[in-house]
Amino acid sequence: MALAAIVSVSYLAHLNFDLLQRDFAISPTSGMPVYSALLIAFLLGFLPTVGVLLTQTLRRDLAERRARRRSRQEKSVESSFRRAADYRADGQWGRALDELDSVLADQPEDFSALLLQGEILRRSGRPDEALEVHRRASVLYPRSVALLYELAEDYRSLNDLDVAEEIEERVLRDFSGLGLHVLQSRRDRSLEAGEWDDAGRLQERVFMLRGEAVDGTVEDGDGAIRIGLAYQRAVGELDNDRFDEAERTLKEILDSEPRFVPGLILRGEMEALKGRSGNAVSRWRKGFEETGSPVFLQRIEDHFIERGQPIEAIDTMHQIINACDSTLVPRFFLGRLFYRLEMHDEALRTLEDLTEEITVSPTYHLLLARIHHRRGEMAAAAESYLMCVKEAGLLGTGFVCRACRRRYPDWRDRCDDCGSWNSVELNFELEKFSAEDLGLRQAPVRSHFERPD
Repeated sequence: MALAAIVSVSYLAHLNFDLLQRDFAISPTSGMPVYSALLIAFLLGFLPTVGVLLTQTLRRDLAERRARRRSRQEKSVESSFRRAADYRADGQWGRALDELDSVLADQPEDFSALLLQGEILRRSGRPDEALEVHRRASVLYPRSVALLYELAEDYRSLNDLDVAEEIEERVLRDFSGLGLHVLQSRRDRSLEAGEWDDAGRLQERVFMLRGEAVDGTVEDGDGAIRIGLAYQRAVGELDNDRFDEAERTLKEILDSEPRFVPGLILRGEMEALKGRSGNAVSRWRKGFEETGSPVFLQRIEDHFIERGQPIEAIDTMHQIINACDSTLVPRFFLGRLFYRLEMHDEALRTLEDLTEEITVSPTYHLLLARIHHRRGEMAAAAESYLMCVKEAGLLGTGFVCRACRRRYPDWRDRCDDCGSWNSVELNFELEKFSAEDLGLRQAPVRSHFERPD
């Protein structure tokens, strides 16, 4: 078609040669050949369109090149970050930091890279550098709670606890709906210190932040802590003779957890404080029937012994034995009650009847040993003491691992539990001898095991 067009144009130009050579007037005094005028008209229509199309093509090509280069850079940075995360998980801090340096060289304000770099620096024993990285990041991202938490950890690693506490306080003050980690830490410290009121207030804030699960229940840990703190509140109310409030609190506890043994014990204590001894014993008996916990039998014994009522204690134990399907535990407590009342013959008869039913129980043999000892039967007492020691696992443990405290009957070069070398040594703790007292020198332990504080 192009060839046909060229031939046609050439043929027409040949036929109209004279016409094309004629002048095309531009002004009264000047002109140009007709073919020149036609060529100029063509170029004026063609060149702008070609220029626009060429410009657009060049711009598109340049944009695609920049996009491909940016994509390659992003993939390279992403790959470096993934490698850094892999090295971090693998504990290779130096390699992780090298990869993060390459990431930050290309993207110096990358949030994730700065956060991870500071954490790795701190964990590799460089808290000052970690603090500097997180400070710089916090200037770039002042509303990041994750960075504030990392800053608090940095200050803690530098033993600047006041500043760490202030940063955590800022999280609670300035970021609504956040600060769960701070509240849990403070609650746990209050629990350890026995500050029940503070722990209760903090736990309620934890519960409000965490909210309820989809099925309407709270997480097991939070639920258990709430019940425990409610119990401590009931104890405080009872100590202050606020019986009605304590009763309401206990009712709430036992409605949510009917087998909560401390609450059942305390409910009986409340009856005893009100002078209703029979009601207290009835509640403890019912608690034993519902839970099977021997704590109730212990409390019943203590209750009668404190009041100087040994006959009532024995009668109550017999009633419990007669009402139980499984009598092993109540009969053991009856034997122990006889021992506490200095009725050694009755105690021995009651406990010896349990010999065939009890397979392993250091407590049982210790009680028998004490009874034989009180009766002057030294050989039988020694035999029972020996059984107690055997069942408690105290024989054949002359060596102990200094790293994890695993006991061994003989020396070995490596601990089976924690994998430490050079850590198994003679166990002289019971004799309170130090290594220096024995003329020994401390040797380094080769272990990755960390004993909990």
